[in-house]
Amino acid sequence: MKYRHTAAWVCALALGSSSIGIAAPSTRPDARFLPPDGQTLLIIGQELQSVADYVTDCQSCATPGGVTTYLGFYDLLSAKDGFGGLGEDAAGNPAADADWGAGKTSAAKMLTQHPDSALVIGLDMSNGRRSGGLAEIARGVHDDKIARLAAFFVAAKRPVYLRIGYEFDGTWNLGYDDRKTYITAFRRIVDGLRTRGANNVAFVWQASASPLDDIIEQGRREDIRDWFPGASYVDWVALSWFLKPHAKGRANSLKTPGQLQLAREVIDFARAERKPVMIAESTPQGYDLGKLTHANISPLWDGPAGGNVVQLSAEQIWHEWYEPVLSFIDANRDVIAAFAYINANWDVQPMWAKPYSSGYWGDTRIQANPSIEKAWVTETRKPAWLHGGPRLYEILTSSRDPR
Repeated sequence: MKYRHTAAWVCALALGSSSIGIAAPSTRPDARFLPPDGQTLLIIGQELQSVADYVTDCQSCATPGGVTTYLGFYDLLSAKDGFGGLGEDAAGNPAADADWGAGKTSAAKMLTQHPDSALVIGLDMSNGRRSGGLAEIARGVHDDKIARLAAFFVAAKRPVYLRIGYEFDGTWNLGYDDRKTYITAFRRIVDGLRTRGANNVAFVWQASASPLDDIIEQGRREDIRDWFPGASYVDWVALSWFLKPHAKGRANSLKTPGQLQLAREVIDFARAERKPVMIAESTPQGYDLGKLTHANISPLWDGPAGGNVVQLSAEQIWHEWYEPVLSFIDANRDVIAAFAYINANWDVQPMWAKPYSSGYWGDTRIQANPSIEKAWVTETRKPAWLHGGPRLYEILTSSRDPR
């Protein structure tokens, strides 16, 4: 079923949506690969097919300022696991794509297929991939993987935003709860890359900012400062944003904070540390843009995953999820300098498909609905967004860099 824009909706997009944040002074902190003041780098993810489809199918969309991919740190030298998603073997020769059930992944192909975009990498170093691995990194056991990463980054000749141990505060990332070991491992990777001349890498420290994490932990609140590796090791602070800003889960008796409150806490920390912010993972979880529906996300949050399907209009979906997120970015552009949108049909990927053991995610491809695509293009074509292009590296490297 197709929906057309109403005049009022298009007007609202042109004028900007109502703010859910507090605008702050315009001068940003200094950092590596920082867009010009007032602009936010637009990043699209998070695997080969989703990014390729965005570029091909959303013909009015601008070239992504960055493209997201993922690496398994411990497998960077392992043919068995596709060399950790690097797309190259230990000697730098082309290798098969990695596929962990969430789409094929290859950092090398991302570079080749999107030559005018920065590379954004989520680096998984959790103990879920290798028992005791985090402590091994800290002891230097995996310095050969750091050397392999450095060689890849140096050869890339592209701005790289490296999200080391992303979503460190998420209970689903085994081992990160050992804060001291996490910090030591983070620093070991940063020091190793710097020593080996990977000077085109910005180091990103990403919180989950997830209400579901607090619910899983029975309302126990954590202080993200406990995981902070230190200002000299972190170029950017980051967070994830999936839920509606003011939504409360069914376990409201735990008095857990919502998505907006947790995002503000990360923003406040970044301002205090004089670091720019990347919303490093973001997508309207629970929505199917092609079918124009919303369904339950998780029994922990709102009910059986994929249940309680509600039909909506394109305007309603935009108003419920996109408008608040974009408004939050606009109100905090003094510090939010990058936004990564996951443009995926989650429901066809085994990791996220029925029976939804990892929660219900839906279909968040912008191009799946013409009205949402039009609204997205109207928003992202504004001068406040930095896109990809032949001069992107020049623009990002001319930014203020304290190092």
